[in-house]
Amino acid sequence: MMNEIEYKNKLFQIIKGHDKSTRGIKYIRKWDYYWTEKEFVLDKCDLTNVKTAIDIGTGVGMLPFLLQQKGISVEGTDIEEEITGPIFKKCCDLINLKVHHMYINNGKPMDFPGKYDLFIATRTEFDREALQPGEQFDWQFFFDDVFKYVNQVFIKTNNAGSGKGYPVWMRKYLWNPSKEAPTKKPFRAWYVIINKQEWLNDSLSTLNN
Repeated sequence: MMNEIEYKNKLFQIIKGHDKSTRGIKYIRKWDYYWTEKEFVLDKCDLTNVKTAIDIGTGVGMLPFLLQQKGISVEGTDIEEEITGPIFKKCCDLINLKVHHMYINNGKPMDFPGKYDLFIATRTEFDREALQPGEQFDWQFFFDDVFKYVNQVFIKTNNAGSGKGYPVWMRKYLWNPSKEAPTKKPFRAWYVIINKQEWLNDSLSTLNN
């Protein structure tokens, strides 16, 4: 298994000769920025009893590499243009990462290729993409659906704002490190952290009240 230095060197070999505007290259060229972010995410994620994971919007595969280093079997998902892009494909092939084409649409069932202990995503925008003006992402539908496939959800959103756009009932599942160190980018954002049992208990409690 490659160590971090070997992995980094091989990624830089992959992007060698490519124009810096090529999709995916920035994640490698700005290595310290993005690598530190992924390490921070996993440090905050409870990996106890996690043996399998699905990484949403896997990109060049940095997060899956770190999960693999911890002995976790991981697969990725991404949109079609990322999967077939030359940089993304070579980077994912480097770590033998299986990447599935999947797009999360608001209010529509997801088509996961299997069941996993952990659903993890960083820099995701599925909760903001393809929404009509005034439309809100249906988090309740999302949780109901995703927990058919996974036991735990950990999302680092791309939203570093006030958080007022999230429904009130969801605030117990939100965390923002703004009151903790580090508070600068790329750490500052809203995180969604919840496990299946919490959701089932809260859903049952709501139904009984």
